[in-house]
Amino acid sequence: METKWLEDFITLAQTKNFSKAANLRCVTQPAFSRRIQALEGWLGCELIDRGAYPTRLSAQGEVFYEQALVMLEQIRQARTVVRGGAAQNRKQVRLVVPHTLACSKVPHWVQTLQHRMADQVRDLSFQLTASNVHDAVLHFTDGACDFLACYHHSREPIELDPARYEYKVLGTEPFMPFSKAGSSGEPVFALNHLAPLPVPVLSYSRHAYLSRMVDIALAAGPVFLQQSVFETDMSESLKAMCEEGVGVAWLPGSVVGQSARLAPMDGPYRTEMEIRLYRRNPKNRDAGVAQDHLDLVWHLWPDSHSG
Repeated sequence: METKWLEDFITLAQTKNFSKAANLRCVTQPAFSRRIQALEGWLGCELIDRGAYPTRLSAQGEVFYEQALVMLEQIRQARTVVRGGAAQNRKQVRLVVPHTLACSKVPHWVQTLQHRMADQVRDLSFQLTASNVHDAVLHFTDGACDFLACYHHSREPIELDPARYEYKVLGTEPFMPFSKAGSSGEPVFALNHLAPLPVPVLSYSRHAYLSRMVDIALAAGPVFLQQSVFETDMSESLKAMCEEGVGVAWLPGSVVGQSARLAPMDGPYRTEMEIRLYRRNPKNRDAGVAQDHLDLVWHLWPDSHSG
């Protein structure tokens, strides 16, 4: 039995809606349903009355709901006890981010925070976990890190319970198509009906968050693209392939940086994403764990434009 199964079940019991509960737990509804079924398999009984609509708990589910609340709280208390004094004395900042931000933003964040906190917190260190967006959110909600930094778009939101988590917007990130730059700095490809051939495209894997950002950008109108000639999760890999002239890639502005080998492409096929920083609501902290340095990190965290 996994702790996340308990959290899934409690969320479902409170929302009484599989779709809403799955969104709050940052998983797809099929994956969420499988986890509820796994918990039922472990218990050996049905927790959901599947003959009723809207969703409601079975008699066994009503009983287990109260027990699940107690079990989850005991697990959290046990974690706090085991951490003990080491947790109170640590000056480590545990951060989880998607791969793109790990390369483009984290070095600036760490350097700026170390500079700003040098006179207030000694021996400050950072532990970085880079992952895809889905796993990064789960890593954060499972309590394995202090902060989550990720992209957010109104049409593809990261939905976290505002009663448990708070966020602040660090800035915005342009997301647009780029081509290899020609000898005069112009893009060697074009995204319009005058282009002689469909444009080869460098794409993100379908499960990658930035793949959905490309879909949002392309909704601006018809565009003539070939079937993908290269696919990866990593925007840095797409940038390298784009610089070699293999095709067109949609990239965050910070990934491109000052590269003279790339040229932005004209047209409406762009969007903007927020960069958000999340932490647990101070009201939901583990008792006895020192958090003063984390409060300071939160308040001093640089935005996207600070030096």
